[in-house]
Amino acid sequence: MERKIKLKIEIDPSVREPEVIIRANEETSFIKEMIDSIRQYTIDQEKLPIETYQGNIKVLIDQADIIRVYTEDRKLTAWTMRGVYQIRCSLRELAEKLDADWFVRISRFEIINLNRVSRFDFSIKDTMKVIFEDGNYSWVSRRFINPVQQRLSDLAQRGGKGYE
Repeated sequence: MERKIKLKIEIDPSVREPEVIIRANEETSFIKEMIDSIRQYTIDQEKLPIETYQGNIKVLIDQADIIRVYTEDRKLTAWTMRGVYQIRCSLRELAEKLDADWFVRISRFEIINLNRVSRFDFSIKDTMKVIFEDGNYSWVSRRFINPVQQRLSDLAQRGGKGYE
């Protein structure tokens, strides 16, 4: 079986995100392997560790370990099960690096990891309290309640973690 391919790259400034098109006369096991490799590479890139600091010491933390990330006194802080770390980028830049399936913005200053949420408390009218696995909690700002509820609904439909 021949495993040669012709590779062509087109640079187009109007393209917002890379697109991969595979043209072949039939779907072979080689084509399926290429597709699987591209998918796995994309998944791996989305879940890259996050560069954080404790003082001047650089620490790479897995995205799965992050409970919440928030801005306080103009500093970006990552709260994890193992401790608190500083991040040297903006919340917007970090949001682009975080896995979109796991993380959701709950205010202008905070992003949470849905996999680290124990439950949501809706007992106070027009508010949403987020209780994390470690017992800490945070609040969803009013402006973000509907997007968060929509996100939870989407996850439930896809068979993700259910919340009450």
